[in-house]
Amino acid sequence: MTKLATLIVSLLITTFGYTAHADDHAEAEMPVGVVYSLDVHDAQAFVGSMSKYWDSKTGEKNPGYAILRQVISGGDSSASHTVAVVYPSYAAWDEANAINANSKDAATFGAEIQESVSLVSSSMFEFTGVTAGTGTVDAGSAITMYYQLSVSDPATYVSALKRYDAAQPSANQLGLFQIAGNGDSDITHVIAISANSIADLMGNLKKDQSGKAFESFLNTISPIRSNEGSFVTADIAVFGN
Repeated sequence: MTKLATLIVSLLITTFGYTAHADDHAEAEMPVGVVYSLDVHDAQAFVGSMSKYWDSKTGEKNPGYAILRQVISGGDSSASHTVAVVYPSYAAWDEANAINANSKDAATFGAEIQESVSLVSSSMFEFTGVTAGTGTVDAGSAITMYYQLSVSDPATYVSALKRYDAAQPSANQLGLFQIAGNGDSDITHVIAISANSIADLMGNLKKDQSGKAFESFLNTISPIRSNEGSFVTADIAVFGN
């Protein structure tokens, strides 16, 4: 798996918290953000810097929040951790950039982490608002499997996913994300599947990937999507509002 692929699929399970609002307001904006893939040399120092920034006056004003994750299974990527920063809209993202631009707190954070982490890469994503499954996941403790997809017909894929979910709902929590910046990668979407433990995640996946409903789902999507890879992360901490 490429470094870029690892990066762009480290997504935000806790953005599902925004979907209830979106379901009630069709015109509501979906969460967006950027995810940083990191090689962390000093985890304790990095977490300390993260906490210091988000607890500062600047961090308190920031309309976004950040999730720190450990990469459990990441193939050949050098990334040991990811940090995903999510905003309720692009306008909120612009607001955060303006707040950070002239902030001593942000400058201090940037200087400090030069000693504790190396940046592998970064990329943008958009949450589609499409969810499936009946699972409830605790913020900051999720175990997540990410399937990296190249989808040529998103409308057909979403329709098939909704039919599959109606016929055979998963006990996991699923969310579909669109990659807004993918460089030279073929990945267009990621489906993130989450549970509160590895045992729950993998046990539910085995049940989900069997039966007539799953076979029908595969038959529909096989011509329009390719699976570019997969990996697993564990949530460590959530910072911010």
